[in-house]
Amino acid sequence: MKTLYKQITDYLTAQHEEMVSLLKQLVNIESGPDQPEGVDAIIEIFKQEFDQLGLVSRSVEMEYAGSTIVSIYTPEDVENNAPIVLSGHMDTVFQPGVLSEHGFRMVDDRFAKGAGIADMKGGLVIALYTLKALIHLGYKKHPIKMLFIGDEETLHRNSNTREVMLEELTGASMMLNFEPATEREHIGVSRKGGAMVTIEVEGIGAHSGGGAATGRSAIVELAYKIIELESKTDIQRGKLINCGLIEGGVSTNTIPAHAKANIAARFSNQTTKDEIIRDLEEAVGNSHIQDTTARYEIESYLDAMEFTPAVAQLADHFIRIGSDCGYGDLIKNKSEGVSDASLGVVAGVPTLCSMGIIGSGAHTLDEKADLESLVSKAVLAVSGIIAY
Repeated sequence: MKTLYKQITDYLTAQHEEMVSLLKQLVNIESGPDQPEGVDAIIEIFKQEFDQLGLVSRSVEMEYAGSTIVSIYTPEDVENNAPIVLSGHMDTVFQPGVLSEHGFRMVDDRFAKGAGIADMKGGLVIALYTLKALIHLGYKKHPIKMLFIGDEETLHRNSNTREVMLEELTGASMMLNFEPATEREHIGVSRKGGAMVTIEVEGIGAHSGGGAATGRSAIVELAYKIIELESKTDIQRGKLINCGLIEGGVSTNTIPAHAKANIAARFSNQTTKDEIIRDLEEAVGNSHIQDTTARYEIESYLDAMEFTPAVAQLADHFIRIGSDCGYGDLIKNKSEGVSDASLGVVAGVPTLCSMGIIGSGAHTLDEKADLESLVSKAVLAVSGIIAY
């Protein structure tokens, strides 16, 4: 195997300049939450790459969100028809115009900055060159399915991407998700689930003086509910409820008839998610102020990536391979963030996350990536797949 690991490393090292060039091209395409045309431009780049490699591709268009591309490489005389899925997302969190000052730029000979460079355009490059290396080496064990998503950062709020992914993951033998790693030794074995929730309260509007007896404040009722919900946070159990935005009222001297809150929830497993839903139902079902009503809506969510025995077994495999192939020591990392790796676990597929570029500052304008890890992380992914 040492000879094979050297072949993998030599091949990918020779591709480093191409990998950096592609990363620069991807970073300099804006693909924020309201820019599906940017996602489409990225899809076109990858489709051309996949076509040249002989993959069969299709684009799943979403009416109100970025599209998804599904591409499959099936080796001749493939030994096992269960595909290995390499996944990632093409969208970023950034608003239009960000690239005027935060496009791809080198910091020194090793590091570069740029909006979306780590989260997660660097991971897309690593996934592509993992595929290229496998084809170059004549890999035949499993088909390789590339699953690149256009709306992960909005938790698939305006699409059916979740259902598309679960369908594509059904029957897979492994899923590697190429989100960034903050430390070289991290491989992702669990992630929080997340939900975006709105709560709306209807009261009775009235003049704050003459109508004080008849008015029913929607804002005050909403405040009760926010305090009630946030008091249910239990950080030790991975249960988080945070109200990040509120709105309501028409003027200072009017008792408000309407109020709305936007709440983010985080949970470490399905049991805690169900518990949060019960908390929401209880909060909106109980009125502190007579004659007010409330409702809630889960606008979007991603499941938790739970640390299952299948995940642990796959992580142990890559830990062994990391040592054998020269990557170095690896440890199992449990992340507070959310990702589509959760859907691999939901589909019953052995899954790892954080297989992408090593970087920092995700979701900020100080996002930075270690360009040397383009090669090293691809070597790890290819070696782990070949030895699987």
